[in-house]
Amino acid sequence: MEDLAEIARRKERLIARCAAQRDSLAGVLRDLERPIAVADRALAIARFFRAHPALVFVAVAILIAFRRRGALGLLGRGLAVWRAWRSISGWAGRMGMEFPRGRRRERAGDVAS
Repeated sequence: MEDLAEIARRKERLIARCAAQRDSLAGVLRDLERPIAVADRALAIARFFRAHPALVFVAVAILIAFRRRGALGLLGRGLAVWRAWRSISGWAGRMGMEFPRGRRRERAGDVAS
């Protein structure tokens, strides 16, 4: 009988120790909740950029352009690229090639086809 009583006391001590360990672990995890959230957000951003590498390229290109020329230089370069695209796409259209263009806006007086 004493063996059963000893086993019951040991079981109660183990249950109490487990409860204390659970409380301690909950406190540690509560302290780590914010750093884990920051790391999770950083991983989500990294996955997004990995899925969209063109955005990384554009961001780097913009940073390089701003660093060297400033906003006015970037505007001038953008205008030059836009003009070149318009002339090349127009020339290619006359040669029978098609390049994607932006949507054409309908003006008053245009006849729908």
